[in-house]
Amino acid sequence: MSCIHSKKRRLLFLTVNSSYSHSSLALPLLHNACRDLTDWEWLRYDMTIDSNILAAVRDIHAQNCDLLVTNLYLFNRLTAMEVLQRCHALAPQCRIAVGGPECLGAGAEELLQTAPWLARVFRGEGEQIFREYLENYDSPAKSRIVPADSNAVYAEWADSPYPVTNPFFVTDKPFVQIETSRGCPMQCFYCTSGGTAIRYRSMDQVREELQRLSQNGVREVRVLDRTFNLPQERGAALLKMFREEFPGMRFHLELHPQFLGNALQNELKQALPGQLHIEAGIQCLDSTVQQLSGRKSDIAAAEAGLAFLCQCTAFETHADLLAGLPGQKWQHILADTARLMELGVAEIQLEVLKALPGTPLRDIAPAHGIIYSPATPYDVMQSNTMTMEDIQAARDLSRLLDLTCNHKSLHTSAMAMNRECADFAAKLFDSFRKTGGNRLTAVGDTFLKGSGSLSAPGVGNDTVCAAVVAPLLNFDECPAAEGEAAERIFPEGDKGFV
Repeated sequence: MSCIHSKKRRLLFLTVNSSYSHSSLALPLLHNACRDLTDWEWLRYDMTIDSNILAAVRDIHAQNCDLLVTNLYLFNRLTAMEVLQRCHALAPQCRIAVGGPECLGAGAEELLQTAPWLARVFRGEGEQIFREYLENYDSPAKSRIVPADSNAVYAEWADSPYPVTNPFFVTDKPFVQIETSRGCPMQCFYCTSGGTAIRYRSMDQVREELQRLSQNGVREVRVLDRTFNLPQERGAALLKMFREEFPGMRFHLELHPQFLGNALQNELKQALPGQLHIEAGIQCLDSTVQQLSGRKSDIAAAEAGLAFLCQCTAFETHADLLAGLPGQKWQHILADTARLMELGVAEIQLEVLKALPGTPLRDIAPAHGIIYSPATPYDVMQSNTMTMEDIQAARDLSRLLDLTCNHKSLHTSAMAMNRECADFAAKLFDSFRKTGGNRLTAVGDTFLKGSGSLSAPGVGNDTVCAAVVAPLLNFDECPAAEGEAAERIFPEGDKGFV
């Protein structure tokens, strides 16, 4: 528990993070916007989704607050709402206000229907609307949802104080989050940021914020920009700044691989080893599915950009895929997985699509037969083109990818198998499901008993794949390995796994 002292009313901000490693960026942003309002004493209570709820309620209730505030996200809604409801039962005179992505669009009305005891629901970017609420705390409410008919946009964000300047900003976690821009030029129907007004901090502002972070000992920075490499000239300039001025810091970035012109490629080629971690948004490589999802990418350009990223040795590139998109079929997911393996991405992150509050996906869902969970996490359960069995297959494939090509010890060999065996991804998946994963577990155990990777002295990848993976998974297409090579791979009788 921490607080910033002033006088009069007490405001407690509850942060409910997914783990200890995370911290709330919303709290320092809101407090910065309201720091000159001296009628409030601000307190913070930190917990995770795994914390003891009763202990949290007891601690919060003991503070005797006038206003209890939190941000609701997909991952923390259930925990946060239980804490808030219990606090309301104990102290109904304490107002409770919430904001965050769960309150976007119609999510605000839905929230009030299930929790009528909420005093305010803030919809959109909160800095300005929350300040106005505190300034007019005693005035009659025109609506419990603010704004009443839209999502708020904080137009002055680019010139607002940096979160690191706020006493509530946490720098002792494994990483911090920053924004160098807000909004996104893309129009993806499933994204809460699609089509929102774009605002940018200047190069000098970003430099000053990073300098302050560095002075506070921060070494790991996750940049929250939805599309870091747009505009491309700005993205290239930021990469150069990171490399030349902040070589001791590591940056986690989200890029759209379609937009990698010469300037960006030149900077990425010069990246310091280990300084960057790249997340590449692919989602689906079928042009029709992309059109139906509002993404409208140039597939060939996106693939070329991803191929370039995977050839860069100074950083890893992870690629995202979604299952359950409008018009998408199970065959698309298998084909996309095979293509990403062919390109050599370090990790394939396959997730089931979620119909988030406030996204256009909810409006178009009926037209595509998309049925999603009415409660968090709002995951798609079926559509006109994917059955419930297909969605479950995507979940199983995601698990399989984590066990194989996403596993650092097996990645190289899984990529080699994909090159050597026709339809490798589909065959690997079929074997995984037929055996309930048991045969694959045996493969992994065999590999990890040895050198920590699928390799052996004097044995090439082709031989290793044939001698180990193909027999265990009943593949017939790969060339066989026999004799001395097999003995190097299976020391001490490990061939018994077959």
